[in-house]
Amino acid sequence: MFSCTERIEIELGSSDIRLVVYGEITNQQKAHQIFLSSTSDYFSNKPAVGISGAEVRISDGNHDLICPESEYFPGLYQTSALFAGSIGKTYKLTIENVDVDKDGKMESYSATSFLPPVSTVDSIKLSYLSRSYISGWQVHLYALDPAERKDFYAFKIYKNDTLLTDSLSEYYFQSDELFNGKYTNGIIAQFLNDSKPDEKASKGDKITFELNGITKEYYDFLTEAQFEISTKIPLFSGPPANVKSNISNNAVGFFTAYSVSKSSAIIPK
Repeated sequence: MFSCTERIEIELGSSDIRLVVYGEITNQQKAHQIFLSSTSDYFSNKPAVGISGAEVRISDGNHDLICPESEYFPGLYQTSALFAGSIGKTYKLTIENVDVDKDGKMESYSATSFLPPVSTVDSIKLSYLSRSYISGWQVHLYALDPAERKDFYAFKIYKNDTLLTDSLSEYYFQSDELFNGKYTNGIIAQFLNDSKPDEKASKGDKITFELNGITKEYYDFLTEAQFEISTKIPLFSGPPANVKSNISNNAVGFFTAYSVSKSSAIIPK
């Protein structure tokens, strides 16, 4: 018949500061990016601060590539715009000359990632879906998955060369467990929802589907990361935790290499 509430103040002290790394290498010729920042307290409302002055390089075992820091974005390090990774090689990221915890001692970090192959996208086809509860363009994929290996894929979608799947919650990825060795023959791989302003497409818009060949380690990282940001039922969910990283020296984040195959189509009348 009676109930009461009591306000409970949870004291969350400052945590140890750790390096946060996100970087990628692909088989495309472009300026690849490595972003360095630091962790912050749980209730901090400030954006991540980039870490400047680091020495960042990438090696394939035979050649070292120095990544200078951008003069416009602190903490952003880039390769030459002419660089492209090679499928089948393993790349090592090395980060030196950083003092993340401000103890006066310089720290070093490293990570490695294999650049796997990817199935060739033969083509995509667009079809319009109209229902009372949803409408938009379906992207049908035509590609052959090799039978001789186990593959892991991630999918991206662009409208007029602007990336639409630009956040972790919108990133799709899966293994080839259900279609290993088969031709996809027009399966629906992406959907552009009319109810989302950035996804609503019109006649003449160019839609590009990108297939990424990723490693099992990166697939696991994405799976854990999406789980941590998903809605939880407090009574039955465990405490949040940092996602497993491939960066050494107790850093967080991920360095990944992946291959790219893509195809485009124009929205018809």
